[in-house]
Amino acid sequence: MAALLRVVRAGRVLRGLGRVLSVRTATTPQCSSLRRGFHRPALRLQDNSKSDKPTSSSSTTYHEHYQADSVKQDTEAPAQEGPAAEEASSTDTSYQDQSEDQEEEYETEEQLQARILTAALPFVPAHGWSVEAIAAGAETLGLSSASTGMFTNGAGDLVLHFVAQCNSQLTEILAEQHNQVQLGQAEPKKTADFLRDAVEIRLRMHIPYIESWPKAMSILLLPHNIPDSLKHLSSLVDDIWFYAGDRSTDMNWYTKRAALTGIFNTTELVMLQDSSPDFQDTWNFLDNRIQDVVNMAGTAKQVQSTGEAVVQGLMGAAVTLKNLTGLNQRR
Repeated sequence: MAALLRVVRAGRVLRGLGRVLSVRTATTPQCSSLRRGFHRPALRLQDNSKSDKPTSSSSTTYHEHYQADSVKQDTEAPAQEGPAAEEASSTDTSYQDQSEDQEEEYETEEQLQARILTAALPFVPAHGWSVEAIAAGAETLGLSSASTGMFTNGAGDLVLHFVAQCNSQLTEILAEQHNQVQLGQAEPKKTADFLRDAVEIRLRMHIPYIESWPKAMSILLLPHNIPDSLKHLSSLVDDIWFYAGDRSTDMNWYTKRAALTGIFNTTELVMLQDSSPDFQDTWNFLDNRIQDVVNMAGTAKQVQSTGEAVVQGLMGAAVTLKNLTGLNQRR
């Protein structure tokens, strides 16, 4: 019996073991199925990730393509913007040229007055040193005769403009001669010859207006015109001495200029009364007087005598001029 019980118990134990094994085998497919269930989504995720990889590569490729296109556009942009930039620069240049042309075309009142007075000089022989000559000159420029209102001094402005223009022309001639000497293209003149030639060149500018020049001189002697007249005369004499080579800084500077001023004025008066061919008597008078200036010394006594001679010369010139213009005639 004990052995039988042992066998029964052993059978029961075997049954239990069989059941356990059956349960394990039954649960194993379930676990495997679960594992397969979990594994399949993982595979799907992996597949999706693999399928997403071309998308990322495509996005990367698109990004690279975009960068390439942007670089290409940047490289092509200057070529496309080149004509536009050139057009813009040409436009700016044209505007700049227009502004420069406007600045060049702009004329001040003084420049306009100078143009009118220069245009009026050819009418002086017909109209004299008058406002009528200025009006005629303005009309040749397409301006109204009312432009004469710009000249408050009237005929005085015309005479002073002519004197300043002649002085400027003489300065240009002397400067050109000086440059030729400096370059070795001409021989330097002696001081006496240089002074004589300079004064002659300047006085010859009066020949086209010699008939009406006494009237011009009387206008220059008017009280309100004397300051400008003396200024033009002093600048003329100073320029002549400068280009003659005078660099004195002592009293000779004053004596030479004062003496040359007196010679210029007296020679001008002689020229008004000269009827010789080509004013030869005037140039002979100039030759005789010019040597006195060259040989002049710088003593105080000579300065005083020179100053007195200049004053007497100017007073004599004024009397002679009054006689020429008829102001000393008794009525």
